[in-house]
Amino acid sequence: MFLGIDLGLGSLKVSLIDGAGVLVADASSGVRTVNPAPGRAEQHPADWARAMADALKTLGGQADLSKVEAVSFTAGTHSSVLLGEGGEVLRPVIMWSDQRAGAEAEELNHRLQGRLMQIAHNRAAPTWSIAPLYWLCRNEPHVTDQVRTVLFAKDWLRSQLTGDRMTDRIDAQGTLMLDVDSLQWSEELCNAIGWDRQTLPEICNPTDLAGHVLPEAAARYGLRAGTPVYVGTCDTAAEVWSAGAVRPGDTVVKLASAGVVNVVCDRPTKVADVPSKGFVIPGLFYALGAINSCATAHKWVAELLLGQAADGAAFNELDTLAGSIPAGSEGLMFHPYLLGERAPYWDPGLRASFVGMSIMHGRGHAVRAFYEGIAFALRDAARPMRAAGLTIGPAALIGGGSKSDVWAQVIADVLGISLRRPVHGDASYGAALIAAVGAGAFADERTAIDRCVTFGPDITPDPERAAAYDGLFDRYRRVKDLLTEINHEISGR
Repeated sequence: MFLGIDLGLGSLKVSLIDGAGVLVADASSGVRTVNPAPGRAEQHPADWARAMADALKTLGGQADLSKVEAVSFTAGTHSSVLLGEGGEVLRPVIMWSDQRAGAEAEELNHRLQGRLMQIAHNRAAPTWSIAPLYWLCRNEPHVTDQVRTVLFAKDWLRSQLTGDRMTDRIDAQGTLMLDVDSLQWSEELCNAIGWDRQTLPEICNPTDLAGHVLPEAAARYGLRAGTPVYVGTCDTAAEVWSAGAVRPGDTVVKLASAGVVNVVCDRPTKVADVPSKGFVIPGLFYALGAINSCATAHKWVAELLLGQAADGAAFNELDTLAGSIPAGSEGLMFHPYLLGERAPYWDPGLRASFVGMSIMHGRGHAVRAFYEGIAFALRDAARPMRAAGLTIGPAALIGGGSKSDVWAQVIADVLGISLRRPVHGDASYGAALIAAVGAGAFADERTAIDRCVTFGPDITPDPERAAAYDGLFDRYRRVKDLLTEINHEISGR
């Protein structure tokens, strides 16, 4: 059996699969995000380790973990763990959803002009590691002066099992400090923010061996000492791959903490508004349009409108409410900029809003407008991708939000594409497949997907609703433009 461990923004999940890719068991444990100020989001790695121990303990009650032949990891990219001389964590981790480094990102784009695109193949934004690290250099030099090692989220977790100091080429690219063509840390980009290149980890492939489970880690986490551990990669790359995307043009839409439209391509885009990264399959890349708020906003809506914990029952109630309302929410519209926005605006100063509300609107209208707002935001994020010549869809639909039949249908109608849901399509499953490929259970990354990934029924767009949403999308964009100035006043941008 093969074990995958994924750290998400709200929980850590572990999945155990057999040699045919069949899910044997899974478990999860929550992790806590602290918001010390508006637009800021931090987590502490000690909470990740606690969640990993809890989830593996639960998993161990369902299956014999001594039979695990290999382990691998995934997590959200961009989140840097700063370690001191003795390997101690120096401060809570600034998460990818944090927007504090907007000014630093703008400065880097202006000061470095085309060099970021030439070297790192992407432009700076508050999400990419280079900007928050620059912010820390300016605002917390007492911390950055002590840094001896930088690890990224999945790499720090993996180091708790092995003690290694590695990362993979995809997570490395997510820092915006990597020379993508040479796969070496860029001295020029590190120097641009005054960062010591020697603190950055060794760069490997996702399926490379990182080490073996140490005896003390085996005792804490319930694994067999000596079990091989493979490097792993960022969650989105693993999810896109394990959702069956293995060839240029394959599309995956993700409804997770962030919402993402992904398209596999045979070369980097090198277009400022269309980020691209390396892929699990060597020689391929994936382009993406990502929005900041998706499942996090889903949880927010559940708690706000239902006044109860955001669990399965609450999400089912949201579906019932939304399903009773016609397309267009009878004039109510939602813009999901709870954490500013990435694609296509790259604007941390945007704010969320319900627009068009009247006394006739109830909770069902608000929920359906929420589902439609996320779908419109994804369509908006895909606009630059289409302009760059990429074709969007048909697509696999993944992430926790994909479990909602109502939301899935809204996504299909707004994007105007057919969708299909993988039977298993999350990052922990992808991490387990990476472990299996690394251990030699499959000849290569493409073979693993061809043999293991299966899908449920297609979700096809309704022509009448799709036509209605075409018109409403224009209104969605006009409302965004009209509110931008006031949103900047409110946010202080």
